[in-house]
Amino acid sequence: MNTTKKLIILLLALVLPVTAFALPPYSYTNYEFEVDGIYYILEGDEACVTFQKYENGMHVSDYHNDVIIPPQVTYQGVTYPVTIIDYYAFNYCIGLTSITIPESITTIRDDAFWLCTGLTRVNITNIEAWCKIMMGNSNPLVYAQHLYLNGTEVTDLIIPESITKIRNYAFEGCSGLTSVTIPNTVTSIGDNAFQGCSGLTSIIIPNSVTEIGPIAFEGCTGLTSVTLGNSVTTISHHAFSRCAGITNIEIPESVTTIGANAFNSCTGLTGIVIPDLVTEIGNGAFYHCTGLTSLSIGKSVRTIGDNAFKNTSLIETVTCKATIPPSWGNMDMFTVNVFNHAPLHVLVGCERAYMADTNWGQFLTIIGDVIEEQSGDVNGDGEVTVADANNVIDIVVMGGNAGHTRAPAADVNDDGEVNIADMNAIIDIILSIK
Repeated sequence: MNTTKKLIILLLALVLPVTAFALPPYSYTNYEFEVDGIYYILEGDEACVTFQKYENGMHVSDYHNDVIIPPQVTYQGVTYPVTIIDYYAFNYCIGLTSITIPESITTIRDDAFWLCTGLTRVNITNIEAWCKIMMGNSNPLVYAQHLYLNGTEVTDLIIPESITKIRNYAFEGCSGLTSVTIPNTVTSIGDNAFQGCSGLTSIIIPNSVTEIGPIAFEGCTGLTSVTLGNSVTTISHHAFSRCAGITNIEIPESVTTIGANAFNSCTGLTGIVIPDLVTEIGNGAFYHCTGLTSLSIGKSVRTIGDNAFKNTSLIETVTCKATIPPSWGNMDMFTVNVFNHAPLHVLVGCERAYMADTNWGQFLTIIGDVIEEQSGDVNGDGEVTVADANNVIDIVVMGGNAGHTRAPAADVNDDGEVNIADMNAIIDIILSIK
């Protein structure tokens, strides 16, 4: 964590009243027993690492230097597995420099490591166990920034194939990471999973992933290359915001949702193509993408959120394939320079609709020169044949886009999904041609 951010957090802690932090009612309970300087409470048959005491409106603990949490602890002759790090357990332990977390830990609760600004390393023994932890909003890596597996710093992270979801906050703040390998067993990437991993330079999202969660890669300032798999349907809000090093990203045709601020302040981006299945572009989705020079908007977009393309004054050309001009709220979606100098390309025959629209009509040059792709031509050979019908069957049976890059063309009836109705429709097209 950089010095400025640490100072801001410390100042907030000093000036905000204690009531500013929502405290669960059970978080006022002092510890039940202490072993080797670590305080515990029992939750059923499991031990939970907790704070020392609650006094004067503060959770107080004296954890400092290197703390090693054991996988199990014995109390009154009974041995309990240590599975939880409790709310506020290490709250404001600025003298804590390293923490060793055993593979028995399954849950780290909110604010467990709040303001542990002295942390420099997190030690673990099992990367699979770490990936499975239910992490609250207080990953110690936010402060430590460096993760050590059996004494060796993790820089080239390989997610085990046993993992199906990269959990929320899993590697948040781990700036020591330089690369991540995600197996094709993973189907989703959770909230804040890699937020602030500024050392990452490239990431490949495999075809198995369907959802990229909110803030998943926000602030990964070192990222220059991102490859999205062809099954991703959702790019959630702030997923790649402030990733200024990305110069190009191909959004796959499978994507249906681009959330608010998804690519906010990706100043290195030069061109964006919004795929045909997207119906709404979230507020601020590409706000302050100051390097953008070209923009293409897919045929299904109906709504563009406020400020989605604000502060993108270098755009030289805009293409919109929607037959009905998409609506947007604020008049200054684009700068005056873009309205005056960038031509707007629309479908043949749709020029008048765009000229008459209050927002789109601000473009001085509107050209109807875009030819709509033939519905049903899934393989892109310029005609609709039995081969395309077979491709539609693949998509219906297998789900996603079944490896077909032109999957949107399989949505013959244009209802936003590919199903049996499209199979029937494409057969009708083939029969009518014959």
